[in-house]
Amino acid sequence: MAVLILAIFCVGTAELAPSGMLGDLAADLSVTIPTAGLLVTVYALTVVVGGPIVTAVSTRIRRKYLLVALLLVSVAGNVVSSLAPTFGLLVVGRMLTAVIHGTFLAVCVVTAGSMADEGREGSAVAATQLGVNLATVLGVPLGTLVAQQLNWRATFGSVAVLALVAAALILLVIPDDGRTAGSSAAHELRVLKDWQVVGTVLATVLCSGGMFTLITYMVPLLTDVGHFPSAWVPAVLVAYGLGSIAGNTIGGRSANRSADAAVFRQSWTLAAVCLLYWFAAPSAIGTAVFLILFSMATFALIPGLQAKVLSAAADAPTLSLTVNMSAFGLGAALGSWAGGQVIDQGFGTRAVTIGAAAFTALGALLLTQTVRAARRRPKAVGSETATAASAS
Repeated sequence: MAVLILAIFCVGTAELAPSGMLGDLAADLSVTIPTAGLLVTVYALTVVVGGPIVTAVSTRIRRKYLLVALLLVSVAGNVVSSLAPTFGLLVVGRMLTAVIHGTFLAVCVVTAGSMADEGREGSAVAATQLGVNLATVLGVPLGTLVAQQLNWRATFGSVAVLALVAAALILLVIPDDGRTAGSSAAHELRVLKDWQVVGTVLATVLCSGGMFTLITYMVPLLTDVGHFPSAWVPAVLVAYGLGSIAGNTIGGRSANRSADAAVFRQSWTLAAVCLLYWFAAPSAIGTAVFLILFSMATFALIPGLQAKVLSAAADAPTLSLTVNMSAFGLGAALGSWAGGQVIDQGFGTRAVTIGAAAFTALGALLLTQTVRAARRRPKAVGSETATAASAS
């Protein structure tokens, strides 16, 4: 499991690293900072569009070797990014890195689930998410430090080297159980007709939208609304990262018992935290405390959403999980745009907490409906699904 976490850490750091060195990128390649910021947008859109396509064409490749192949594509993308003489070629490198993102994370989740003991699938899913958490808490600060001490190219180069090590470790450590990423593209696509899968994916878009409506503007919430001292913001962001790890652990353990119960409770908890954040935001201490609570609630929900898709699509999980990864990206784009609209329309930065609560409440309502629909299914169907989930 540690090898998968390392590999996900590399992919996650490659995704997030530019946010910590946009100024250096812009100056070196003679573009504006907003133009450099398009690297983040292009990456997200490539994940949304490219992930399902890559998954559909790679269903017959055995999981272990697919993980290695995808990671090597990421290595190539980071090498291109590191050596790019122009901004256009850097965009190409970013797209090459991004196109494998959704499929790679989905196959990691499926592989981790198949390696887990019965009843521990939720924790296995949470363990893979830990790689993303560590990329946020450690990867981005370390990447920024490397860029400051050397240059931004060294950051991409370092990620490429570490990802190459992770690929070698996967070959050495991860067992080859002979299972492929899926049976066939047509079979994988059929599972998207299941309302449990489709409803959860739509709820993921809405809940992710709520998360990023607030995440995008969390620093202005701290400093402009809560009048939190700017010098202390990095410490709060570290606490935010630690809260994400704690929430991820809680979410994984909850999903072990029941993914349906976990997403029901945690989606409504997240909506409530966002709503209560509005009341706490004007207080420096209150806004810091609620930002950490928001982090815990956000990352407690994510493993449940992934585990619910994994159990609902147990006989064809890879494409469904990839689509759900794309749903997170789509929600992130939607939420960051919506937060900007809330501010531009004159409601103020504080109101993004209400926007986040509204998005998340809609997602929670949809999840409530899917949970009730699952309970109305014949008992035999439920047991067959559970059996298939543990077998995969």
